[in-house]
Amino acid sequence: MTNHLNRAIALLQSATEHLTELAATPTERQPLRETIDLTVEQIHTALAELSAAIDPPTLDKIPPELLTKAERLGIPLEDIEVRVAITTHHLSQFIGILNEIEQRFGEIRRVREYLLVRLPDLPIEQLGSRLPVYTAADFEWTEPRLSPTELAQIRAKYQIDRLLSQPPRHSTDLFKQIATAERAWEQARADAQSEDLNDTDDLRDLPF
Repeated sequence: MTNHLNRAIALLQSATEHLTELAATPTERQPLRETIDLTVEQIHTALAELSAAIDPPTLDKIPPELLTKAERLGIPLEDIEVRVAITTHHLSQFIGILNEIEQRFGEIRRVREYLLVRLPDLPIEQLGSRLPVYTAADFEWTEPRLSPTELAQIRAKYQIDRLLSQPPRHSTDLFKQIATAERAWEQARADAQSEDLNDTDDLRDLPF
């Protein structure tokens, strides 16, 4: 904590000196834009040091593969502003900025500055599976069990004991019944055709 505070004090003192010199020196003799840019950068770094003094920006909770990818993309993970930015934003935002830098790597000139500016604008997304997680407790029987009297009433109403006492019907018996029914049906059709041929009463009414 003390180290972060000391660095913040030193940066703010340096920024104050730059601004004091800028105010005391005529504009035409002072690199105005460069001095202001340097001062702003020192103030940002000082703010990061103050934030680190309150909450140290450790990267222990960041998956190692993401840190490896960040180093491969040229992101300075030892930079205090970068570390504070990563640890103060959602992991999905860090993943998003890594993917964005990787896709636009050829277009980005300063990766560090791009991360610091772009990271807060990325949306927070849900990580992991979106499906609900079920546990054994979700499948436990929560309704009250039936009493012996209620079970007896149900068994009597639906004649469960009689159904259980019947012998099981095998598939071979069912096939035999189907075959017997088919033979009976064929025989009935044959008998009906025979009766139609033997019935000569209607022949007398034919006009020839």
